[in-house]
Amino acid sequence: MSFTRVSAADLELAMKHKDCAEEFLADYTPPETDPNGYLDKSWAGLKYLLEAADTGIDLFFTATPLPIDGYSGWDPDDVAHTAELLGNTSFDNLAAHYDPVAMDTIGVYPPIWIRDGNDGLGYLRENYASLVEVFVHAAHHRSGLLQSFG
Repeated sequence: MSFTRVSAADLELAMKHKDCAEEFLADYTPPETDPNGYLDKSWAGLKYLLEAADTGIDLFFTATPLPIDGYSGWDPDDVAHTAELLGNTSFDNLAAHYDPVAMDTIGVYPPIWIRDGNDGLGYLRENYASLVEVFVHAAHHRSGLLQSFG
């Protein structure tokens, strides 16, 4: 999963129909100064922690699906709201809910939590920092986000 900052106008264009979205995605390059919103395979582990901590942050159903499989768009208001929630949620609060046995038992992807133990927690910490950074940066610019999965 990854997040890429886009202007509200570009996001609206990409959401119109499949041809617009494909054309936009083929030509779009995010600014080099933007933070990297690539979460690798940590998305499910982060989802588990965010839900276990009852943060109200939903990385899957807040966005609006684009007319291209695997892409969704976050409008600037949703970005700003989520950035605020993320900014108020320390990773230490999430880490208190890290349970490798439970995570592997219920099948939280990838199945590494028991095997990697505290390294798995570090992996989630690093990717949570990237998630917070990309949302806060986009909110600061009143931008939307493209979310890609796969």
